[in-house]
Amino acid sequence: MKTEKRNLVYFITLTIVVVATSFAPILKTGDRAPDFILTNINGGSISLNAYKDKIVVIHLWSHTCPHCRESNKTLPDIVHPYKKSNLAYIMIDIDKDTAGWRSVINADRLDFAIQLTDPYDGDSKTLIAYNGLGTPCINVADEKGNLIALNSTNIQLKKILRQCFPSVKS
Repeated sequence: MKTEKRNLVYFITLTIVVVATSFAPILKTGDRAPDFILTNINGGSISLNAYKDKIVVIHLWSHTCPHCRESNKTLPDIVHPYKKSNLAYIMIDIDKDTAGWRSVINADRLDFAIQLTDPYDGDSKTLIAYNGLGTPCINVADEKGNLIALNSTNIQLKKILRQCFPSVKS
């Protein structure tokens, strides 16, 4: 019963996202990454523009999403080699209920990332702006703020980071 209820919630959420994103402009690689100003885990505000001149990963996720949690398992190992590089890794949690957010960040070893929240209550502006059809939704912008990857998998992200930072051994 619990699984059925969870599946129904995911279905409804996905349906809302699909409808909402159908009205958003379609992004493609080369487009400017949509800016945002969101709340970080300490309650302060962070803007994408604060990371000009860096490669930026914009990773939209949900701390209650089983696919995100599975994907999180390999992220620390993918990102670790680049921690001293010109990389900003931003994770944006879209859950409306942020109660378990901190514990999942710790459990999944996500302390390498800048943690932001854009609670999804039918209009997560960031998820819609990035044409996210679900989570996880991993996007990458270059130093000029232009998108070089949209809706990437962890395997694709690893390849993109190697291309962006060829001198780093991963």
